[in-house]
Amino acid sequence: MATLDPEAPEAQISPPTLHLTRSAVEKIREMLEEEGLEEEGGLRITARHGAGCSAPLQFGMILEYEPSGDDLVLSGNGIRLFMSPESAWSLDGLNVDYVDSPHLGSGFAFRHPKGVGGRSC
Repeated sequence: MATLDPEAPEAQISPPTLHLTRSAVEKIREMLEEEGLEEEGGLRITARHGAGCSAPLQFGMILEYEPSGDDLVLSGNGIRLFMSPESAWSLDGLNVDYVDSPHLGSGFAFRHPKGVGGRSC
């Protein structure tokens, strides 16, 4: 499992940590390469809160040309991840895997150490 070290702004006291499996890193690299985003681009990871503290978090991903002005940028293993400061707290500790199963299909799988819903409140 690979851990990305943040390129955090000086004001960031405790940057989030995300853990990506080798297969997740390889797939993200492949996606960035296909879109020509290896240099300046990256993958945005988001956490969206449901209604109330007991609602599970929903995680999302999208390729982007560059980070937004206030984004936290995590880089390592030849990839960059972008996240908003609002999502960073909920994403801290997230494990990301890429699964390719003949029976279930393929896609990214998210697991949060705080349980199924992650940290929402």
